[in-house]
Amino acid sequence: MLRWCVVWACLAGVARAFCPPGCNCDDNVPSARCVGVGLNVLPILFNPGLRRLNMAHNLISSLNDGLVFFDRLEELDLSNNALAYLGTENFVEQVRLQELRLAHNNLTTLTPGAFRGLNSLTLLDLSHNGLIDLQPGMLEDAPRLTVLLLAHNKLHVLVRHTFRGLRSLHVLDLCDNYFRDVPSSALGDLQSLKSLHMCRNRLTRLEPDAFTTPALTSLSLETNNIDHIEAGALQRLKNLQKLNLNDNLLREVPAAVLSLLLMLDTLILSKNNFTTIQAEAFRSLSRLTTLEISRCPRLASLHPNAFAHCISLQRLTISHNPLIRHLPERLFTSLPRLHTLDLRANSLKSVSEASMPWGSLARLDLRDNQLVCNCSIRWLAALLGAANTSLAAPDVQCAAPEKLKGLYLSRLSPSEQLCVDQVQVVVGIVVVTVSTVLLMALSVLLCKYRRRNQRDKMGRMWPPGPLAPWPPDDHTAPTRHIMADEYVYHTYSSVRKIPVTKV
Repeated sequence: MLRWCVVWACLAGVARAFCPPGCNCDDNVPSARCVGVGLNVLPILFNPGLRRLNMAHNLISSLNDGLVFFDRLEELDLSNNALAYLGTENFVEQVRLQELRLAHNNLTTLTPGAFRGLNSLTLLDLSHNGLIDLQPGMLEDAPRLTVLLLAHNKLHVLVRHTFRGLRSLHVLDLCDNYFRDVPSSALGDLQSLKSLHMCRNRLTRLEPDAFTTPALTSLSLETNNIDHIEAGALQRLKNLQKLNLNDNLLREVPAAVLSLLLMLDTLILSKNNFTTIQAEAFRSLSRLTTLEISRCPRLASLHPNAFAHCISLQRLTISHNPLIRHLPERLFTSLPRLHTLDLRANSLKSVSEASMPWGSLARLDLRDNQLVCNCSIRWLAALLGAANTSLAAPDVQCAAPEKLKGLYLSRLSPSEQLCVDQVQVVVGIVVVTVSTVLLMALSVLLCKYRRRNQRDKMGRMWPPGPLAPWPPDDHTAPTRHIMADEYVYHTYSSVRKIPVTKV
């Protein structure tokens, strides 16, 4: 250490003007930025009064006491380098350092004392490394830490007291690791934690008391394999305001679990295996303002009372659900504060005007549905064509009938009316009825005429007696045979007529 002090004393006069090639140095801040210039060691001749030093995207593989001269640093960025080992006490002089970024390196383990001296550190970024574990008490040397980023590592378990001493930690990012269970015992020391991210892990279910951090306000569990949540899994999160369960395997909305989250403000349930949204699925969520239920491939129906009690809901997204073809009447009328309704890319054929909360609605999106342009959406055509409406609604295209397919609803010409008026309907009904009666009368007259004509041809033999044979169709006279001298038969027409006197 004495050697370094002597060197620093000798070079202090010229160090202020030194800046390596490719770097940008500012002695007014003072700061130095050497990003992507190919350095493999930390230059020691920077201005010793540096407050900000950015050495990202270089080839630095070791610190080797390179920071001993920069005791005034407040921000240090060593991300995207080749660091595999931090050593011990390499940051002992950085008592003023507030932000340390070590992302995208080759760190696999951390030794005790690696962060010794970082008493003022508030942000530590260790994401995108290969960390497989964190020893208990490893971070005790940074008691003021408020943001800890551990995403994109190989962590699969965290033992008790891993976060011991971090009484001020507010944000913890554990996304993109290998957790199969929530590290509940380790989280117990984080009584001030407000935001927890465990997205893209391997969680399959949430057990009772999975989260023991009562100050938590934001919880992200998206892109896991969660198919079941126990009723008491979130019961300690009385202050939770935002919950993200996007892209999981839930088969129904966990109504019992959600009913305990009285402060919930934002709920994201997209990309799950729901088949229906049951009645009062969001009961007790009177503070909920944002709800998303999108891209659920099996969702086919919503109960008319699905959103009952969501009196504060302002933004509702039910989009990209290919099996939703119909919405219940007055589904949204119980939402007095709803101003944004996104129903895009479902398979809706029609939407009822009575289902809309017109008192508060400011934006409506019905694009990319299978709308049949008939009388049922005539209200929508009028709305889209109005120039003085306060509702923002993107234009929609007709999917049927065939002659209107692909045409924008607001651009239909007067000759392409969606439906005829009532007078035309009445006239059409009358014409069809009269035509039917006339056809029936004509049929009866034709039948009578044919019967009368047949009777005239039969003459007095009509009508036949009860035992008489039915006459043949051609009504020709019966053939008679007469025996001649030659003992042969002759037909009636071949017998020669002779006077009676010669018989």
